[in-house]
Amino acid sequence: MPMDAKTSRICRMVVIVATVAVAGWSAVIAEVPLVLISAATGGFLFYLCRSRMEEVVVDERDERVSERAAKVAVEAFAAASALVGVLFIAARDEHPGLMNVGFALAFSASTLMILYSALYGYYNRRYGYEPCDEE
Repeated sequence: MPMDAKTSRICRMVVIVATVAVAGWSAVIAEVPLVLISAATGGFLFYLCRSRMEEVVVDERDERVSERAAKVAVEAFAAASALVGVLFIAARDEHPGLMNVGFALAFSASTLMILYSALYGYYNRRYGYEPCDEE
């Protein structure tokens, strides 16, 4: 049965939440096979929700809004992770257990920023940036 875009989005959200809940619960009780089964089942149900969606026409504005939202989300997450990581590292005297978490957050944020910069450069060259020839 075909779904409109809103119903498909709701279906996918429900599948994601249910999959994460079951996989998280399975991880807490240390049942690795159940984690794998829930992830595979969730992926299949996600695919079904997406494949039954009627064709949706996406305009340039929707694409631009999506690109902007993704960029801001990456920037905000990287900045917050780096800040919290540095704060955890700075608090190592009072809370020594947080030092490793701080390093993990700081290195993750650094890796995310490096990956973003590399991909930005790649796509900038591929889709738009052409050095001008001064002849």
